[in-house]
Amino acid sequence: MDAAMLEMESPTMHMHVVGVLVLDPSTAPAGWSPSEVDRVYAERMHLLPPFRRRVVEVPGGLDHPRWIEDEAFDQRRHIHHLDLGPGAGRDELERFTGEVASRPLRRDRPLWELWVLEGFADGTVAVVSKVHHALMDGSASGDILASLMDLTPDPAALPEAPPWSGERPPSPLRLLAEAGPAALGRLATLPATVVRTVGGLVGSREQVAAAPSAVLGLAPGSGLNGPLSATRTVAFRRCSLEDVKTVKAALGVTVNDVVLAATSSALRGYLTARGEDPEVPLVASVPVAGRHAGEKFGNHTSNIMISLPVHLDDPAEVVAAIHEGATAAKGVKDALDSRVLDSWIGVLPAALLHAGARMYSDLHLGRLQPPLFNTIVSNVMGPPMSLYMAGARLVGIYPMGPLIANAGLNVTVLSLDGAIDVGVIGCPELVEDVGELADRFADALNDLVELAATRGVEADT
Repeated sequence: MDAAMLEMESPTMHMHVVGVLVLDPSTAPAGWSPSEVDRVYAERMHLLPPFRRRVVEVPGGLDHPRWIEDEAFDQRRHIHHLDLGPGAGRDELERFTGEVASRPLRRDRPLWELWVLEGFADGTVAVVSKVHHALMDGSASGDILASLMDLTPDPAALPEAPPWSGERPPSPLRLLAEAGPAALGRLATLPATVVRTVGGLVGSREQVAAAPSAVLGLAPGSGLNGPLSATRTVAFRRCSLEDVKTVKAALGVTVNDVVLAATSSALRGYLTARGEDPEVPLVASVPVAGRHAGEKFGNHTSNIMISLPVHLDDPAEVVAAIHEGATAAKGVKDALDSRVLDSWIGVLPAALLHAGARMYSDLHLGRLQPPLFNTIVSNVMGPPMSLYMAGARLVGIYPMGPLIANAGLNVTVLSLDGAIDVGVIGCPELVEDVGELADRFADALNDLVELAATRGVEADT
């Protein structure tokens, strides 16, 4: 799956993950400067092993790429500094982050970069991070955050980092010699993969039959879907985690249900305002953690398809429909082994995956293909306590995942210290105003809080 994240990348489908960390330097006991970010990464790079690895392509795409420890690794090629001031604010930060998200990462070095931004009117410092999805999924991002952050503004000194050295890239002849046996080994897994796939499809069909609200088949057409460009725009908003928990408790649903319900209502308002009267539900692709014991970094997730009832206006009906659909989707996921897709990708030639992605992009096939899903919605559980980087308190963290296939919108939510931070990223040719969608998400959550208060009164009486 890590290899697929590299091979399916195209000029218009960037497979990187962007995150924005907002730091408050006023909490640092001994003062703070933006160079502290460089120092923290240098001292803790050994805790982030993928950050010193680079990709080596197999000639002709005859096998999946290899990771090697980059003997030319230099942190200074990855961390950049910029002053957005004077008096910069959220608009400037969103604009700059969109520009960063619109550029692919270079393949001649480890697949990450960092921008340390100052000049904000409120005195905060922002860190815009871009990491290729091949290095990590949403769950692994928590490991990275834990490696870089402290629980107090004045932590104890770290032990000395162990020695590290890079490795020489393997020769093309060696890569070709290894490609054949590796491909044959994966091909030998084909019969077992077919058996698991058939068994999973039969089980998932039974789950769908038991719960008709489960999504099966393609998504409906929508203005959110079409050929992607390389350009990305982003928006951030911060909401109350306590509000989400209040709705969860009052309505008897999950946090993920609340996030999906707010997204559905936001999309309804957004589409209606543009003359697109939703008559049927849309489909959201929702990443679900699938990490097994001992797995760290890389990609260990599967996806479930959940119906977003954008045709419904009543918040109570929206939440109920979301909850029913999510419960059914989890049953389908459990029936289909999350490693089946990984097995199929292992069997397919790397060159075929890459060529297919380039053809899809170059010929604008997203205009012709019915969407598999209309949008991506991800909810990641973050730390419930305050975190600090070199003494500066983390006061915001806004995650944004990639846009995939012909879906032009991704909404990602991450909880932090009593808040939920919402990151919205879109392709402007398909989603003209991501800021409006972010505002509508916050408004929809407020509507759900009001509904929860009403339900509380009903319960009391």
